[in-house]
Amino acid sequence: NPPIMNLDPAIGSNRKVTVLFVDDEPLILGIIPRLLSQLREEWEVKTATSAAQGLRMIEETVFDVVVSDLKMPGMGGVEFLRHVRQKCPHAARIIFSSYSDKQSVLDCLDVIHQFLPKPVPSELLVATIQRAAMMRSILPGAEIREKVAQMVRIPSMPNLYLELIQQLKSADVAIEDIAKTVSQDLGMTAQILKLVNSALFGLQQPTSCVADAISYVGIETVKYLALVSGIFSQFESNKLGGISMEILWRHSMRTASAAKLIAKNEGASRHVIADAFAAGLLHDLGKLVIASNYSEDYEELAQMAQARNLEWLVAEREAFGFDHAEVGGYLLGLWGLPTAVVEAVSFHHFPSRANQWNFTALTAVHAANVLVQTQRPAHGGIAAPQVDMMYLAKNCRPTAWQDWCADIAEDPSI
Repeated sequence: NPPIMNLDPAIGSNRKVTVLFVDDEPLILGIIPRLLSQLREEWEVKTATSAAQGLRMIEETVFDVVVSDLKMPGMGGVEFLRHVRQKCPHAARIIFSSYSDKQSVLDCLDVIHQFLPKPVPSELLVATIQRAAMMRSILPGAEIREKVAQMVRIPSMPNLYLELIQQLKSADVAIEDIAKTVSQDLGMTAQILKLVNSALFGLQQPTSCVADAISYVGIETVKYLALVSGIFSQFESNKLGGISMEILWRHSMRTASAAKLIAKNEGASRHVIADAFAAGLLHDLGKLVIASNYSEDYEELAQMAQARNLEWLVAEREAFGFDHAEVGGYLLGLWGLPTAVVEAVSFHHFPSRANQWNFTALTAVHAANVLVQTQRPAHGGIAAPQVDMMYLAKNCRPTAWQDWCADIAEDPSI
């Protein structure tokens, strides 16, 4: 079994979390250390008054989080963070700027992980950086953290990508139609939720509902993402390590639908139901990330899993020392997706390790993933994951598992 994932940033590290702020306004830089003073025992905060100074500091110090102003004289924030991506590839990259720069922020989505408004409320600043810093404890290996931090887009299904393009070319397309297409695709869903949950749109609480997300960002923004920025893109099959995108998509959709059904039948709130569906769709996102970065090794892993009848996650841990659940959760956390979705993705194979003892999206996704793989197997010769009955006994009705088995078996849409 994989080790317990601990979101304490001090675990597994002998050094403090290092944070760099770059801004040409001395007044702003003077305030930052005071805003973060409550965490001075855990964090080491440094500041730079220019991008050039920031780059010199990166040469001398390994930073976990780098926050840069968008508009600066000389080298701007986007160009600076491009250098950061190269010189300090594992660092969480955050832009902060005024809301009037929305288009500029959209133009730098291929560089940044998150966005903060300027001026930034102290609670939001602390929470964002703390969460970004904590994510490093999910993945123990520096190499995979660097590779995940470089991911700016997740490949999309060609037919769904083309369907979205056609919809966006129509003058009278409805948000509901766009949402239906986007919510069927792992890559597009992740990007939309990353964008809408950023501080750029100022939501009072995070959302995992794609329809709501598209309503917030607007059709023009979706069109820009699809047609101009290249954030929505088709996959290259030769770079996915032998993964069948069709099989992965089908399993992800079934798991999302099953998780939504389970959450509904348990009387969960609208937010939990939306979280369950989104996390169910994204729960295997880490497979695409690993396959994109370790294509040949991942193809060999699939052959090994079939030959030895191993669970996919067990085979991943044998081959790499990490697994797709950790990788997917790390990426989504780095992108600032809702905590409930990140936790459901990270722990969907080992839900007890989340230390949550009530019904959540994690409960629904864990059960849905097992049920779909046992009742609708997609990988011949690869062992299905196991259900954590002890976890379910603590969180659910006595007959819940039996009821869910029947519900999924009787639903032809799953």
